[in-house]
Amino acid sequence: MSVRAATSDELRRVVARGSRLTGGRISSVSRVDATFVYDILFSELVEPGADAELLPLLCNPPILDCTPDLTTLSYLHEPAVLYNLRRRYERREIYTYSGVVLVAMNPFYPVSLYSPEHMARYAKAEHHDADPHLFAIAENAYRGMVQDQRNQTIIVYGESGSGKTTSAKYIMRYFAQAHHADTNDKQMSTVESQILATNPVFESFGNAKTTRNDNSSRFGKFLEIKFERQRQQIVGGRIRTFLLERSRVVYQPSTERNYHIFYQLLAGADSQLRTELHLDGPNASSNAFHYTCQGGKDSAAIAGINDAEDFALTDTSLEMVGINSTQRGHIWRTLAGILHLGNVCFSGTESTGSFVEPECEPQFAIAAKLLGVGDAQLRQWLTRRQIVTRHDHILAKVNRSQALVIRDSIAKFVYSRLFDWILGPINASLLPTEVDEQATLFVGVLDIYGFEHFEHNSFEQFCINYANEKLQQNFNHHVFKIEQEEYRREQLSNWTFIGFQDNQPCIDLIEGKPIGILALLDEESRLEQGSDRTFTEKLIRQFSESQPPSSAGATIANYFRKPRFSNTAFTVRHYAHDVTYEGDGFLEKNKDTVPDEILDLLCSSEFEFVGTLASSHLPRDQRPSSPPAAHASSGRSSPARRQAPTLAGVFKRSLAGLMATLGETEMHYIRCIKPNEAKREWGFQASMVLSQLRSCGVIETIRISKAGYPSRVPIRSFNERYSLLLGNNTLYQDPAPTAKGSGDIVTQEEHDICRCILKRSLPDSSQYQVGLTKVFFRAGQWAIMEKKRSFLFESSAIVMQKFCRGILVHRSYREMIDSARTIQRRYRKHLLARKAQHAQRINAVYTIERYYIALCQRRKRALVDQSACYLQAYVRRYLARK
Repeated sequence: MSVRAATSDELRRVVARGSRLTGGRISSVSRVDATFVYDILFSELVEPGADAELLPLLCNPPILDCTPDLTTLSYLHEPAVLYNLRRRYERREIYTYSGVVLVAMNPFYPVSLYSPEHMARYAKAEHHDADPHLFAIAENAYRGMVQDQRNQTIIVYGESGSGKTTSAKYIMRYFAQAHHADTNDKQMSTVESQILATNPVFESFGNAKTTRNDNSSRFGKFLEIKFERQRQQIVGGRIRTFLLERSRVVYQPSTERNYHIFYQLLAGADSQLRTELHLDGPNASSNAFHYTCQGGKDSAAIAGINDAEDFALTDTSLEMVGINSTQRGHIWRTLAGILHLGNVCFSGTESTGSFVEPECEPQFAIAAKLLGVGDAQLRQWLTRRQIVTRHDHILAKVNRSQALVIRDSIAKFVYSRLFDWILGPINASLLPTEVDEQATLFVGVLDIYGFEHFEHNSFEQFCINYANEKLQQNFNHHVFKIEQEEYRREQLSNWTFIGFQDNQPCIDLIEGKPIGILALLDEESRLEQGSDRTFTEKLIRQFSESQPPSSAGATIANYFRKPRFSNTAFTVRHYAHDVTYEGDGFLEKNKDTVPDEILDLLCSSEFEFVGTLASSHLPRDQRPSSPPAAHASSGRSSPARRQAPTLAGVFKRSLAGLMATLGETEMHYIRCIKPNEAKREWGFQASMVLSQLRSCGVIETIRISKAGYPSRVPIRSFNERYSLLLGNNTLYQDPAPTAKGSGDIVTQEEHDICRCILKRSLPDSSQYQVGLTKVFFRAGQWAIMEKKRSFLFESSAIVMQKFCRGILVHRSYREMIDSARTIQRRYRKHLLARKAQHAQRINAVYTIERYYIALCQRRKRALVDQSACYLQAYVRRYLARK
């Protein structure tokens, strides 16, 4: 951690105020302006009633660095979780366990973790032996289904761009390929190939480019992969979808796209199909249609994506899942009709009413033709509305804005019915009639939105967060149940049930009857004079008024708040974050229906496929047999139609069915995390990651674990690691194979050794429990054990260093003495040699001197003799001459 202080004395006062710091060291110092920033590594902190806000959070021991399971951290807090995830992410390890949850970080970079070799490795490995991975979760679910004969569910969710769809896709591929003799696509059965073929279909019709993700799923999907009980082979499947984002069909924010299928159709249709659907000439590109150009010209293309190739893949996949060429032609015609309908514009005033603009008449005629309805009837019900009285029908004009709303409602209605219709042939193909469902088990894969909290939140975010509240409650109970079951299985004593923050009051606020938000929304939607403002006012009156403190209504009201500066918004206190929803548009999106006259017109369409789509949600006795204009002209009322269910009601029922299904299965959780907003390769933004960890329940999981015994170690491993703490007289030896038995049964002797270690190391027995096979520690106690073990090793190392250094110094001293004596001996020898050499030189000098003197004397005598001879000769010559 980092601490800012002007001086080192001030730093010590901040850190040591009311506490004692041991094992801390300053790892680096830097200067920022007039203060010093000290990076400190802590190993242990003792807090005797100090002000906790001034104390640094505790650091986990080095043995837990980059641990593959966050719940094994001795000190469980958000900085430790972030640090561990970041370290693993930097090491290119994108998967980490958090108890029963697999945390998956999106690297925004292709990683080689999904090859057939990886599948084979996880298909043979035990869950506790394998590294964290999607395949480990999938294999665990598969084995749970085979061994326990119980249905399984893998829940994959996270925010947009976190990798949910890709994760679900790899899980489906694992089930289809992993348990073949050879992981080869050619060995997959027809059903397995069809299950994989549903991915491109739903990605085309249900995914779109958003600011956060180029392939964002805009719907929820639950896939049941059916296995035969005896042979455990895939024999079928079933898919359920819910909460499609219908508003995207008619509106896309800047830089975003409509659903992929529209762009694929415009890019990949052949010339004949283009001519039939009037998608040639000026209508050949996405910029020519209002429903596909709102995001801007640059948003039409996605880097690395070829819409024409994807269209061919979608067409092939549709054929593979049981939709024939005729039905595919009907789908393309319906999509083209929606595109042309979006180009119909209106003019007019409040007094004159609206009318189709003349330049849009060609597009209007094409849209009516493709949808199989008459021009006059479609024009009438786009620019008029029918008011039903007790005795008559009255046609009233609509203004331009209302006409646009009716146009968009037709597009949303037809597309949503088309999306729902596609499920029929797919499920019929995936689950043949000859398959006996009573003889099958399934592994479900739930791909759903994560918690959403934007600057502007509307009805879609409300439904998504409602679903996440239900899933979070289910998740909390599941984690809570697993914790308690392990305590019971290990026969722990003196423990109480772990408490956790139950979000049931928030769920009651949303779905309660008769005063829940959904109930009030449905009530207001059915009123003729209902509006978004009156709906919001009802909520504020219902939940903001003071209630008796002990009443259930007061508890629910604590989760509702009125914003200070808005009368048309309301705030709900969700488990992850307080979210303010803007009430504008709630009623319209909740109704999400077309006028009855438009519905009758579509049901009686000459294009049988559109008629089937429009009437698919109506009972047979309520499907009209004649065009609605006949009723209006004759002045007779059409048969009374049961009021259409609201979108909130439909979603609530589908969610209840989903939760009932999940409750009957064993659940496995994958939380996908988007590590940075810019989709940068291997980028990590701590604040963004932490926000997602909170919203997807990982922090709550850790909190539940922290409330009990988060650290647990097998007794045998504990004895092997910590038996040294008993002293020199007791050393743990691994029992012989005969003593171990056939399984991991721990002997009484091992239990006794374990208790002796704990009694000597942790005097407070309330901080740990010894189970049948594991030792359970309260938060921080395992770190203390590691600290004492490290201290023992350090003390032993110091003693060993002392003796080793003494031996080394003594040896060095002896070597130094021997070396000195050798040097002295050799030096003396050298001196003697020098003296002898000097004496020899002196003698040589004397000899040379003697010989030289003799030589000089001889030369001198010879010279004297020669001179005497010359003198004698001269004298004698002189005397002779004389």
